[in-house]
Amino acid sequence: MSEDLSFHMIKTAKGDKESFRFIANALGYKMHATAINILGPSHFEDADDVVQISLIKLWQSAPRWVNKGSVEGYIYKIVFSTSMDFLRRYKSSIEFKENYLSLEFINNKYSTYELRKMLLKNIQKLPKDQEEAILLHYFSGYKQREVSNILKKSDKATESLIIRARKKLKTILPKDIVEDFLHV
Repeated sequence: MSEDLSFHMIKTAKGDKESFRFIANALGYKMHATAINILGPSHFEDADDVVQISLIKLWQSAPRWVNKGSVEGYIYKIVFSTSMDFLRRYKSSIEFKENYLSLEFINNKYSTYELRKMLLKNIQKLPKDQEEAILLHYFSGYKQREVSNILKKSDKATESLIIRARKKLKTILPKDIVEDFLHV
């Protein structure tokens, strides 16, 4: 699949709409799942918007894409940054906060909104490769081997990235969040 995506991305970079559709169809579901994981399950329609904006960004940035990393990883970064832009833009919106506040509290300490905001803020402090590995594994639900394929790293290198990221997060996040989120 990775080779097909690279082939279609090269064609998309040259303006091929059919190749772009292929990529959108192949990864659309994963893009949407990633957006929902970042925004929260009560923001299904917002995730649709994030995916649409991400696809526009993908089309616009395709000519600048360099065939060094995986297409899936490249697209994931676009979805992640678009989701984060959405959160920053609407984080003060009363409606957005109310949707989060209506969800259950974790350990009666944090609302889901506060928890998600805290996690993402601290994950962004990690080195880029660790950030990508953690987000792909925990937010997008990829298995470690899939993360290895996306990042084009060995299984051992990916395992090391995730372990180092978890260790770093353990030092900066409250213990109850680390236990709930990272299952340690």
